[in-house]
Amino acid sequence: MYGFTGNLLRVDLTSAKITREKIPEDYLRDFLGGSGLAARYLYNEIPVEEDVFSENNKLFFSAGPLNGRHFPTSGRCCVACRSPLTGIWLDSVWSGKFSYNLKRAGLDAIIIEGKSPQPVYLYINNDDIQLKDASKIWGKVVSETVLNIFDECGHTRGSCCAIGPAGEKLVKLANIMGDTTRAAGRGGAGALMGSKKLKAIFVYGDKEPAVSDEEKWKEVIKEITKKINEQPVTKSLKAYGTGVAMAAASQTGDAPTKNWKLGTWDGYSKISGITMAQTILRKHSSPCHACPIHCARYVEIDEGPYAMKGEGPEYEALGSFGSMCLNDNLESIAYANMLCNEYGLDSISTGAAIAFAMEAFEKGIITHKDTDGIQLTWGNTEAIVALVKKIAKQEGIGDLLGQGVRKAAEVLGRGSEEFAVHVKGLELPMHDPRAFFGYAPTYATSPRGACHLHGYVGGYDGRGVMPEAGLIEPQDAHALTGKGFLAKIVQDYDSVVQSSIVCYFMTYGVGPGDLAKALSVATGIHYDAQTVLKIGERIFNLQRAFNNRLGITRKDDTLPKRVLTSTEGGPNEGYVPNLEEQLKEYYQLRGWEEDGKPSKEKLRELGLDFVIGDLYV
Repeated sequence: MYGFTGNLLRVDLTSAKITREKIPEDYLRDFLGGSGLAARYLYNEIPVEEDVFSENNKLFFSAGPLNGRHFPTSGRCCVACRSPLTGIWLDSVWSGKFSYNLKRAGLDAIIIEGKSPQPVYLYINNDDIQLKDASKIWGKVVSETVLNIFDECGHTRGSCCAIGPAGEKLVKLANIMGDTTRAAGRGGAGALMGSKKLKAIFVYGDKEPAVSDEEKWKEVIKEITKKINEQPVTKSLKAYGTGVAMAAASQTGDAPTKNWKLGTWDGYSKISGITMAQTILRKHSSPCHACPIHCARYVEIDEGPYAMKGEGPEYEALGSFGSMCLNDNLESIAYANMLCNEYGLDSISTGAAIAFAMEAFEKGIITHKDTDGIQLTWGNTEAIVALVKKIAKQEGIGDLLGQGVRKAAEVLGRGSEEFAVHVKGLELPMHDPRAFFGYAPTYATSPRGACHLHGYVGGYDGRGVMPEAGLIEPQDAHALTGKGFLAKIVQDYDSVVQSSIVCYFMTYGVGPGDLAKALSVATGIHYDAQTVLKIGERIFNLQRAFNNRLGITRKDDTLPKRVLTSTEGGPNEGYVPNLEEQLKEYYQLRGWEEDGKPSKEKLRELGLDFVIGDLYV
């Protein structure tokens, strides 16, 4: 098949056995790669009755049909597993050159299973594939790990994903880091990798994957690049990075503030991408592979307690360590973000856990005795940095916070459950459903818990259209109807985006029809907008079925009380989404039963007949 290599690498760490398998063609045709292909394999291979750190919980690394060459924004790779943090489905996508090299090494995917008795890393150099000793790099931060591996292998090219000390210690907020600064965040995949004693994966390949028509491939790249570059949003991302959204927070109310309590704050502009560009930004950062957007930031802080050089914080970190904690010190946010990259921590959940702890401290639920003398007052930059380190090292209160806010609230009690802001155990990302009502059903039903990427409605709610799916005109952001419909169509489209695999920001100018054309040229299989959206629907429902087997039902599709209560002040004061009405509309459009399972008819329609026996006994 064009666009795919058709090969999967299976690595059993227990026996150190490495085998190459052929991927069934219908898996590739009907699920593509990335998140979709992962769902098709892991649904069958991960047992539901075992602990998340069981050797039978597997890591699935995968590229997609648009990776391996120079398609715009195709420097993306996916890792999937059962989440150590939430216990349910987890997939995470990061940027870099991992998938580019993976495809060129002749592989579409890697399955990691079992547990190694000692630290190892996986080395892939085209057909030279082996497990190597990692005892000398075990305990090192991410940048040192990657540098050591490149030195040992004698490579100047290639790509490496690795865990830091947080993953080694099985901190449930631990990331897998790609090429030192690109994070496969959310849900704790780094902790699962650490439990398997797998420190890193290095991959290099030099065999260009074939597409069905080289001339049409060049044409479609030009067309897609032009559409991306013409979008005002992508132009602002190039100028100011994702942090540009923070500058507009006072108007949109999108940035959560003081642990989702306030609706306004005078610090937004001090930590925005515009301020970053005027102060600590340096013209040094390389864009993600084949990306015309260039939203990555490189910052330098020359002196003081937060002196550092490296990748700057994106919008999510500006929110989690900034507005969530009432911290308007941009340098401290950059430093906390750098620590997360080096230790291998999710910046969203880490910042959210710190904001939760600050509110618990304010309410007297925890005291300075619990924090080893740290005064967890709002905006205390020293406290924020200190807690990042404690979480990574599992020290003191950091051990509890590193298990996420759901677990922390269960342990602390005393009303802390009221401000532990999560869905199904995953802390909310930095976009407020009270600003854009479409996020409410999206967060409530996302397969990995609260997630703005399994349905990036921020690109549509109040501004965007998707005519191929029936969204002809932009909805009002606070419209009382239509949000179930919006959540469904964007979730379906984004399921294809992260199975192709390309960047979500591409969707500002590229619709399902455009992506279908690219997939058709790459693979030689005819896709149109409707078949692409149907693939997305198939993937989303299979991931839902994965969670249904783990006990997820309609009662779990909800939002925390804090975000179903009005903000105090700000442009969204008085606006609260009617989640129950949204979900009625959503369930009907999804074809789901009242208990939250896809109906038998829907499963048959999507070609998921093999699921029926598991969900309907």
